[in-house]
Amino acid sequence: MPEKLKPWTLLDQSLLQQTRIFRLNAERWRSPRTGQEHVFTNVAAPSWVNVVALDTQDRMILVRQFRFGTRAFTLEVPGGMCDPNEAPVDSAIRELREETGYVGTRVTDLGYCEPNPAIFDNRAYMYLIEGCEKVGDLLLDAGEDIEVVPTPVDEVMQMVVTGEIAHALVAVALQRFDLHRRGLLRLSASTLPNAAKLGTKP
Repeated sequence: MPEKLKPWTLLDQSLLQQTRIFRLNAERWRSPRTGQEHVFTNVAAPSWVNVVALDTQDRMILVRQFRFGTRAFTLEVPGGMCDPNEAPVDSAIRELREETGYVGTRVTDLGYCEPNPAIFDNRAYMYLIEGCEKVGDLLLDAGEDIEVVPTPVDEVMQMVVTGEIAHALVAVALQRFDLHRRGLLRLSASTLPNAAKLGTKP
């Protein structure tokens, strides 16, 4: 029987680069198996949210935008970074309002995933927001342009199959939504207060 794994010991950390979003750190760790020390690169990042939003016609509210990593347009669910000291559910409500102009009446927590635990330290939280209706214009940052694309739910799921939706974190959010829809996730939903419906903090 193999010996149970033991956690590594963090010895020190130094900042290599600070950007507007990320901190790149060099970390020195000691292996519990060999006692040897190794230096690894760690990216400290804010948590993210992805929102599976359904309107009153049972369409999913998707967004199309240009992504600078792949230098191409992508089709995604709304989402973005959590602001400092902002609860993930509040981030989800805010991002939905800002990127689409929609607000909803009911929110369900779909859980979270770890985007890449090999180098990133953050989480991506996923929420289902239902009963969405358009209440105003998009509230976009200067560095983003977004097209809102309401799409029948079954067509969205097929887009994952065909690869039209290829964003990994979006695919995970849609998988969690599909599991919830089939009754395989035991999650509780809550009605949004009036302030949340407006996409603003209480």
